[in-house]
This record gives sequence, C-alpha cells and structure tokens, in this order.
Amino acid sequence: MVEENKIQEWVKQAQGGDAEAFGALYDAFSQRIYNFLFARLRHKQTAEDVTGTVFLKAWSNLKQYQPRANAKFGTWLFQIANFTLIDHWRTRKETLDLDKIDNLSNFAFDQKLYEDYEFLWIAISQLPLEYQSVLDLRFKQELSVAETAYIMKKSEVGIRVLQHRALKLLKEKLRAMNIDETI
Repeated sequence: MVEENKIQEWVKQAQGGDAEAFGALYDAFSQRIYNFLFARLRHKQTAEDVTGTVFLKAWSNLKQYQPRANAKFGTWLFQIANFTLIDHWRTRKETLDLDKIDNLSNFAFDQKLYEDYEFLWIAISQLPLEYQSVLDLRFKQELSVAETAYIMKKSEVGIRVLQHRALKLLKEKLRAMNIDETI
C-alpha cells in the first residue's frame, strides 16, 4: 500500500494535468477496484471494462475531488466504482445461454479465493446488492465504517445496521446450505 501523503501528492499533480501522476494512482488502486467489481460481476472482461470506466470518470472529475479527513482518495474511487456498478446493473440486462458455454468453470470462478470458498460466494451472491457491497467494502477491502458510509452515501449508523443485517442474512443462507457456522 502506498502512503496517503504520496497519493495526495499524485492527486495534486494529476489535477494539474500530469497524466503520469494519474497513471501512478491507477497503478495504486486499479487492482483493488477490479477485485471489488469482479466480486459482483463474476465476469473478467466486464469487470475490466467497468474498472476502465471508473478510472475514466475519475480522470474526468478529478478537479472536483477535495481531500477530506474521513475520506481518502481511495474512498472517492470506491464511491465512483459503486455508482458505476449500480449504473451498469441498471442499464445492462444481459442474458447468457448456458447451453452455448462449453466449460462453465472457465466462465464463473477464475480466482482461487472463489474456488476455495465457493459456498460462501454462492451465499453472498444471494444477498441484495447493497448487502454485498457493504460486506465487500468492510471486510474484503478493509475500509472503515466512515469510508464505507461515504462511498455508499449513508450515515455511519446506517452502515453498521446494514452490515449487521447483511451478516445476519448471510448466516441464515449458510445455515440453509448446511454449512457449519465457522465464519
């Protein structure tokens, strides 16, 4: 992880039009943004496309970014990613003919984490999108309650409640799948 001071230095340079500084920001955050999007989309190419869109939006709106005590630059990027994902789901109604896929395992879970914990991914994917987002931001991306609240445009209390409800529903889904409650 790059220190926030260095990130803010790159941001200032990029706001001045320095494309190399923005490239450094891309290098620092692109994998985390991609992972966040891939966890929901479960399709490599689509996650890559949406990640590109996130960074195009970030570049286009970089001059409006203002550093805040409770919201780092990464938090701002995750907010853009979250809203871009919502826009993607609203505008795309893609269908997939499973009979035309020769090897479904190549399509679905191409990361080891999802292979090892496929049962967990199945349970999480059955949760409402808002629950999936709060769990990903809090536990996988390891963002604070304040950062998650900023990204999702909710209060910190709202995030805590949402997280509690998401975990409760996830446990119910796991119990229904007869998974031993060790999580």
